[in-house]
Amino acid sequence: MVVDRSERSCLLCGARFTGRAFLCRRCADAYRNGPIPAEVRRRFYEAIDRVYPTWSNTYEEYNPPVGLLAFLATLPRTMRVLEIGAGGGFALRAMERMGFKRLIGLDLTATSLAEARRRVPGARLIAADAERLPLQDDSVDVALSSDLVEHLPDLDGHLAEVARVLRPGGHYLIKTPNRRPAEAYYRLRGLYDYHFWHPSMCTPGELARKLARHGFACTFVPPARLTQAQVRKIPVARLRPLAARVPIGWLPTSLRPHLEVVATRR
Repeated sequence: MVVDRSERSCLLCGARFTGRAFLCRRCADAYRNGPIPAEVRRRFYEAIDRVYPTWSNTYEEYNPPVGLLAFLATLPRTMRVLEIGAGGGFALRAMERMGFKRLIGLDLTATSLAEARRRVPGARLIAADAERLPLQDDSVDVALSSDLVEHLPDLDGHLAEVARVLRPGGHYLIKTPNRRPAEAYYRLRGLYDYHFWHPSMCTPGELARKLARHGFACTFVPPARLTQAQVRKIPVARLRPLAARVPIGWLPTSLRPHLEVVATRR
């Protein structure tokens, strides 16, 4: 999430400041080393939807998990699929169009669920925290999260929950920013509050080790191109059309701007 530099209000306290960050420095510092309660996160992301709707995943589809959707297209349509952090329901709609009927969407915010309900009325939608999934053990064949896990303060707790609800042999499909390229970009752009909204970014090795601790074997899926969201972040506008056409799958996994992972529960 990156927006243009402007005068704006802190999304938590309302203080005015100029910059690209979402929080004033006081609020950013308040959560630099401490836990971020679920209610605070919910208020923040609902404020994103209100104030920066074109940069949320609720009203616009600009950052789809292309490689993960291609993997899903190879699976039986009878599978029960859970999307965690469903946003406005864009991936749920794509899966419905593929022929998947047993769809569950989970999100923390009321704004996202209202949009998802409008787009995919046939899906079961749940308001819940991704770190406490209200589903039975071994009840899901596939779980998907796109640009979610980096937002979670307790990534290990989340992965334990996903391992619990997935059946043995089930897949967890994850799209997330690659930590080192993302951190370099955020620092360059003056986003001093990224620790608040991306507290759990990982390098490929860090993510693979975390998944292994929770009983997953993982395969990284090479991306074909930059996503629309990544292209929009390029500071020089005239370079964006060229960047959108450049293949990036040849890059080493450690240098890719984002990671797409198929994690299989052992």
